[in-house]
Amino acid sequence: MRSYLVVLVLTILFGAFFVGIVQEHSGYILIVFDQISIEMNIWMAVLAFCTMFFILITVILIFFDLSSGFGFRERWGDYLQNKSLKSTMIGLQSYVLGSWSDAVRQLSFEKKSTLPPEILMQYVAKAEANDGNLDRAKEIIEKLKRHFPKLKSEADIMLAGILCGESRYSEAEELLWEAHQRDYSNWLIIEALIHISNENQNWTRICAILPTLKAIKSVPSGKKIFVEEIAYQAKIQNFIGASVGEGRVQRKKLQELWKNIPRTYRKSSNVIITFTKALVSVGLGFDAKVLLEKEILKRWCPLLVSQFGKIEEPTTLEHLATAELWLKKHPNDSELLLALGRISKRLNFFAKATDYLEQLLSKNRSTAVLAELAEVKANLGETTCAIQLYQSMLDATTQRPS
Repeated sequence: MRSYLVVLVLTILFGAFFVGIVQEHSGYILIVFDQISIEMNIWMAVLAFCTMFFILITVILIFFDLSSGFGFRERWGDYLQNKSLKSTMIGLQSYVLGSWSDAVRQLSFEKKSTLPPEILMQYVAKAEANDGNLDRAKEIIEKLKRHFPKLKSEADIMLAGILCGESRYSEAEELLWEAHQRDYSNWLIIEALIHISNENQNWTRICAILPTLKAIKSVPSGKKIFVEEIAYQAKIQNFIGASVGEGRVQRKKLQELWKNIPRTYRKSSNVIITFTKALVSVGLGFDAKVLLEKEILKRWCPLLVSQFGKIEEPTTLEHLATAELWLKKHPNDSELLLALGRISKRLNFFAKATDYLEQLLSKNRSTAVLAELAEVKANLGETTCAIQLYQSMLDATTQRPS
């Protein structure tokens, strides 16, 4: 409407101006077209031209306003966009809060959304899966793969996650292995595949991925170290599973394997624990305990202490003395008390084992502590107490959430 007002005011001003000019100045112009001739005052001709020009502008403005519905179409579009934005915000908030059914309803990709459709479909598929609608989630993922082929790898990772949610780890692993063959340098696929293969204890497959993993340079070092740590553990586990042959040869192979692992990972507690298990498997339990003692002296680590207590052969008075020396600096460490209980039990120091385990039991009634103390009580001839402890262990196991 302001456009029309401007045109009207300009028309009036020009009209008044030219009327004044015409009254004060004279002059004529002759327009001839074929047999038609028009004679008029020159200023009237200018006024006529300006009038036609303003009429043309007015017609153009009216045409554009008609095509846009006098602004109603734009306002309707703004209304729909705001409604869609509100729905998307509510859906994302529901997703964050774990209200999956609300998230699905608000983020339904059949509605017009402010999010790109390929992103929206992934949110909806994940929400459907978390809400228990697994078949619907799979349908959405398959649709995502058809409509957006470039996101096929991401869709496979999501589908693998859904399969893992159903405890179908083998299917998830095979799906990601196929995806890895198709896109072998994709870090997200490699990371997910290693985690699932580790869950399946498929050490051979992880070892097959390790060369590709080492060749990738574009991944943040923190994430890569974590995944490579799992891979090197798998390499040691693979040795344990395949260690068949003469003992001396196997020990030599294991030492070579350990030397070939980068120093960074040889300092990892998880890798060290896996390696000590391999040492025990080839009859080098003594060497395993020596390694653990050295590492514990460098840095206190309850995981390493726990492994020290779990290694049965050999168990000597020196091992007990070493652990009791640690107790002076770490008197309340649960893993150390449990390790001392186990070492004392193996040395037939049942009274000492009882002291350590009962001290631990007062603050940690785990099934491991109950089992160790029950065995000690049985060796002491306290059958009734041992039965009660075994019953407590059974109750704790059955009450544990699945």
